[in-house]
Amino acid sequence: MAAPELKFDDAYWERLAEEYKDRMRENPRSYVYVPLADALVYLGRINEAIEALSWGLTHLPESRAAKIMLAELLYDIGDVTGARLLLEDVVARWPDLLEAASLLCRIYETEGNIETAGMLAESLLDYYPNSSSVKEMVEYYARQSPSRAPEPPERAPAPVNMENKLKKDGELSALETILENIDHLKVEKDNVDG
Repeated sequence: MAAPELKFDDAYWERLAEEYKDRMRENPRSYVYVPLADALVYLGRINEAIEALSWGLTHLPESRAAKIMLAELLYDIGDVTGARLLLEDVVARWPDLLEAASLLCRIYETEGNIETAGMLAESLLDYYPNSSSVKEMVEYYARQSPSRAPEPPERAPAPVNMENKLKKDGELSALETILENIDHLKVEKDNVDG
């Protein structure tokens, strides 16, 4: 039997936020500001969550989780520059943090800096060489970047005009033409995929 899904109402999150605020008053150097911000997000109080994270980072500036959460919130409210600056610091110090690097790639893409996004995505392969999502991200940015796009495939021979073939050689020629067209499509697909 599956565990029941827990649902918490706003009153629960309000009590939790107040408890975290009390703990912060008791010990300003506690990392409780991160779960406080999380509770405030659940309540839809994004600006207060941003304030809590910003305040916490002034006391404990090494919190990767706080920086990533703050960057996500800034990105969500449209402060792309603020989010980028935070994430560039995080990724420079901890280049294996997939969540931070992925959001930074999206920001670079938003800013039109596809090549930088692609290079950052490729760097993640050093840490996640078997990750299908990282490989997809690398391929996505490679397709988006004009200078990094693969060379166009060689042109395959033009497909044979089936109507003329039918008139000349009958059914056998028509079947051969169909096979030639299938081969032509396979060559094109292989060139595009390769």
